[in-house]
Amino acid sequence: MKKSLSVYAFHICVCAAFILLPYVFSSTGTFLTLPDLNNGHDRTYFGIYISLLIFFYINYFLLIPRLYFHDKRFLYVVIIVLTLLFFLWVSNFLDRRFAEVFETSSVVRGREHWVPSQKFSPARLQDKPVQDEHTILIYIVGVLSSLFFSINKRLQLTEKEKLAAELSLLKAQINPHFLFNTLNSIYSLAIRKDDRTADSIVKLSELMRYIMTNAHDNLIDLRKEIEYISNYVSLQQSRLEDTVRINYMFCGNPIGKKITPLILISFIENAFKHGVNPEENSEIDILIDVEGEELKLFVYNRKVHSVHAESGIGMKNTIERLELLYPERYELSVKDLEESFSVTLTLIL
Repeated sequence: MKKSLSVYAFHICVCAAFILLPYVFSSTGTFLTLPDLNNGHDRTYFGIYISLLIFFYINYFLLIPRLYFHDKRFLYVVIIVLTLLFFLWVSNFLDRRFAEVFETSSVVRGREHWVPSQKFSPARLQDKPVQDEHTILIYIVGVLSSLFFSINKRLQLTEKEKLAAELSLLKAQINPHFLFNTLNSIYSLAIRKDDRTADSIVKLSELMRYIMTNAHDNLIDLRKEIEYISNYVSLQQSRLEDTVRINYMFCGNPIGKKITPLILISFIENAFKHGVNPEENSEIDILIDVEGEELKLFVYNRKVHSVHAESGIGMKNTIERLELLYPERYELSVKDLEESFSVTLTLIL
């Protein structure tokens, strides 16, 4: 509601400034001289400016969307030209004294008939081309301005739709990837007939419920995202037991903070994907720290021989989502050393 009022106020201010601009610092020497509607010159320019504003919004909200953007540009040009001719006629009609406009002759044979005024001075005839050029210039500026704003708005909507489509595609790729990895974890528990299999299935159902109900939102409560990550790490700890040393820590206050869903999990998934081997010394460190509006994620894993030699699609897509959703609001540092791999992400919420 406040946004709508501010937009209306902006339009009113711009329109008022546009109309009053010719009368500010006028030739009379005063700061603001109101138009004298009894004067043909003032009446002409005041009427033209009002008409131009009306036509600007008609062109912006009606003609351009229904004609120009629907490949009816010939009809659009015809209407534009006819409207310009109409404006020129209006400027010629307004540039007359009230007495001339309403002047009539005496009764002829019992009837009154119109007698157009012939009181045109040479000075007024000389001023007429200048007045017409001024009218044409203002009209062209109004048409080009409305076209510019309409095309710019259309490009912004197209870019927004493209962004939404790209994000939907990236999320669609991330979700099956996560499900595949987690099902593998539960499968390992089931093979060993571990009593924690049932509990792991419950946690998986909670994770999938989170994905189904929150993953398509643009922003969610940070507490939900942290709970989601904690459940994921807990599920991995149940599967891996003592074969991997896992250090997971969360610090800070997430209350009142918002974040894009599934923007952190892929970096953590990547550590479990490439840093786990029961036959080697495996180590994974995960730290999430929230301080004010800044979130820091640190993920570290020792390099081991893993069957997953290729880079994860989830991590790649997450970096693309960071570019789309947090431009100039994040810093990502990746250290790919001989014996370890670490990621440090700083995000402005």
